[in-house]
Amino acid sequence: MKIFKATTRKAISLIFIFVFILNTFAYAGVNPTREELEYMIERVAEKRAIPSILLKAIARVESCYEHYNKDGSPKITGTSIGLMQINNRSGGYDSEKLKYDIMYNIEAGADVLLSKWNMSSNNKVSSVGNMDPNILENWYFALWAYNGWVGSNNPHTISSYAKKYTYQQLVYDVIEKEYGGKIHNIDFSYLPATGKPSRSLAVPTPLYTNSGGIILYEEGDYVRTDGLREKFYLRDGPAGKYVHEISSNQLALIGEGPVLQNGYYWYKVYIDDNTEGWIERNFLLRTGDIEYGRYAFEDISFHWARKIIMELLGKDIVSEAEYFNPDNYITKEEFCILLSKTLDYARYDDALKSSADEEESVESETDSEEPSSEPEETSLEPEATESEHEEISSKPEETADFLQGTENINPWAVEYVENVYKLGLVDELINPLEYLKRKEAAVFIANLFEISKEFSSLDIKTVFTDIEDLNEEEIKAVKTVYTNSIMSGKSSGIFSPDSFLTRAEAAAIMAKISNRLFSGL
Repeated sequence: MKIFKATTRKAISLIFIFVFILNTFAYAGVNPTREELEYMIERVAEKRAIPSILLKAIARVESCYEHYNKDGSPKITGTSIGLMQINNRSGGYDSEKLKYDIMYNIEAGADVLLSKWNMSSNNKVSSVGNMDPNILENWYFALWAYNGWVGSNNPHTISSYAKKYTYQQLVYDVIEKEYGGKIHNIDFSYLPATGKPSRSLAVPTPLYTNSGGIILYEEGDYVRTDGLREKFYLRDGPAGKYVHEISSNQLALIGEGPVLQNGYYWYKVYIDDNTEGWIERNFLLRTGDIEYGRYAFEDISFHWARKIIMELLGKDIVSEAEYFNPDNYITKEEFCILLSKTLDYARYDDALKSSADEEESVESETDSEEPSSEPEETSLEPEATESEHEEISSKPEETADFLQGTENINPWAVEYVENVYKLGLVDELINPLEYLKRKEAAVFIANLFEISKEFSSLDIKTVFTDIEDLNEEEIKAVKTVYTNSIMSGKSSGIFSPDSFLTRAEAAAIMAKISNRLFSGL
């Protein structure tokens, strides 16, 4: 009997362990880092025309940036699910996706916040000012309603609900303490002493405001409908009547807008000769523009450098790929590749040879004007051929020195780095995989240009206050690239010489170099 009981206990223990392991594998969810989650939230906020700082702060308040529990199971509190704690009692979302698809959960969170904003815009809850979504202070009542339009979020009666903070104040505090922002509260004197304010209450926007950083589109942009919805509607005017039903991923061209009306930025889009109308910015994803066509990189639609990058693509200075990674730092090797291709496009090497030929011709003419008293010597050596001239001018000893240091350079990059080295733009062998600092970029390209007489007396230290510690060569390089409009400061009076250069900034530099050299200016 004892043996049976012992065996039974062992069997039960093994079953328990097996079930535990099975559950662990079934819910083997691993939380991304906070930085990764913030990046995901920012991408969704960009698409949905929601201030990303609000959506990030909501995630912090709702789940402390955790989508999964320590055992790998989805984080569920009551009926609220995941990172954004989506309450799906009404069944409006896919519960399984809410549990196991973090991006879907974020999309749902954005959808919930937009629905609360819509309530505020349509007098279903109170509103602030002109309801411009690009003013952070105007989102006060939408945040109040994120978890329900309840009286416990009235700051006048917070103590009676055994709460220390209202929900919207928690969001504001996260923004201030963890993101260094400051959202100004509305004037609480407009609120009732207890309970919820009137749905028709319109509170003035605070005197001091902050931008939400929403990216707006332009006429001539190509867009497609995007969101969790299966269908969207075109209207006969901004916030007007429905005239067309369209599906998700419907391609269109922006013809007019933006127009701010009823809390949304509206655009008139054209689909075909028979289908046009107005739709909210929140459900449009930019895919290209009429000048450059479809964007070749998935991650540049909202980037300030998108047209610059596409311009370089058209010049074969950059190559098409799935992602451009515009905000990543650029390595010295990558910069050399871009610079070499840019100079090739601008025919910089040909211009140098042409200039050298002109100088040689002038010297030859000058020499011919002076009579020689000595008889002309006849060379016994055969005249060098064109190919031999090229070999002589290529300075083989420099090439040999360069090739000794190419073991760390990727094979496909050797040619481009060598070209930059031969042109004298790099004085010494570089560590190709190091990130490039802004002062180093200035030194790289300064030899391409001269400081005009107009700026010869300019003290560049009066323009940028943070270059005092640079050496003489670096200061001259900064002055050269600045006065030739190739590089400017990161902000007013700040060059940030020791900051790393991003790929987007490098693209902007190449566009300026190619345009300036190609135009002969």
